Amino acid sequence: MKNFEENKFIDLIGKIPNVAVQGYDKERKVIYWNKASELMYGYTKKEAYGKSLEDLIIPDFMKEKVIALHKEWCNKGISIPSSELPLINKNGDTVYVYSSHVMLNEKSKNPEMFCVDIDLTEQKKQKDELEEKNKVLEYQSKMATMGEMLDNIAHQWRQPLSLISTTASGIKLQNDCGILDNNTISDSLGSIVDTTKYLSQTIEDFRNFVNGTHVKTIFNLFNTLKYSLKLLDGILKKNDIKVYLSTSLDDIEILGYPNELIQVIINIVSNSVDAFDNDVENKFIIIDIRKENSNVFIKIKDNAKGIDENIIDKIFEFRFSTKEKNKKSGIGLYMSNQLIKEGMKGSLKVKNSEYLHEDIKYKGAEFTIELASNIE
Repeated sequence: MKNFEENKFIDLIGKIPNVAVQGYDKERKVIYWNKASELMYGYTKKEAYGKSLEDLIIPDFMKEKVIALHKEWCNKGISIPSSELPLINKNGDTVYVYSSHVMLNEKSKNPEMFCVDIDLTEQKKQKDELEEKNKVLEYQSKMATMGEMLDNIAHQWRQPLSLISTTASGIKLQNDCGILDNNTISDSLGSIVDTTKYLSQTIEDFRNFVNGTHVKTIFNLFNTLKYSLKLLDGILKKNDIKVYLSTSLDDIEILGYPNELIQVIINIVSNSVDAFDNDVENKFIIIDIRKENSNVFIKIKDNAKGIDENIIDKIFEFRFSTKEKNKKSGIGLYMSNQLIKEGMKGSLKVKNSEYLHEDIKYKGAEFTIELASNIE
């Protein structure tokens, strides 16, 4: 009765389309090879019968391990767990499968191992293509962010360069007029030195952002937000926008990618800057941190009147933008969402919000970043 049930089981799974089933004896020689195995691995039943498992579909780097695992199962009863495996077909191409195993006649002298393989090659290909696409988009998004950073640096440099030029011109004029004294020289050169240090620091800040590595690290959330705003200082001043970093939680530590979070903050704040109309007075952006249990929430809201309800559900979509095509790539918020969701294992949401600020009612967009705050 047992053999009848086993044969019926083998016959049943052998007829399932797209599921490759192979049987092997104690020496790993093929004793069963269904039609799906022929299609998946390229060997006909006649070609496969009697051949060793490791000589047919096992890559070189896996052969020793596969042989050892099979012997352990036959001799010690330690079964081989189901797993995703990179096997090879007749042409030497990699076939990604999810492989499960069952041993029949396990306690006899002639155990038979059957492998049930589901082809994952197409899913793996799609996954790899998606990962590659996201890498390209992340690079493009960072390049767009760098463009905004360069504009920011240019604005930050205008006033210091003007100060240096004015100071140097003053020294030259006084020298030409014969009225230059040592105190003026000392004060003027001190001012120039301080200003050049400021210019040098803006370059260093930009370099640190560009060279940030994709390595998880523990970082202080409050300091990272302050640094992000420092990088945006020029653009914010240029557009006469005040930023309020409103929180008493300055000791929260996050395990993740600080440089990617900086990029997300820059993208969100830059979108707020773009959203302001000329008729908005007293422009401001409020950034708040709050913690609930093991999660931390970063809320970024402005008083730019909010996002059109007809498009608010689309702003994280790829290439969606309300700006002119030659001005915006449309990947900033899409990539911000990807960086938070995939890189930081958090979430990014947006809604329109009405709130009071200094007893005045305002309306604007409110972005919420949710991250895990525990670093254990």
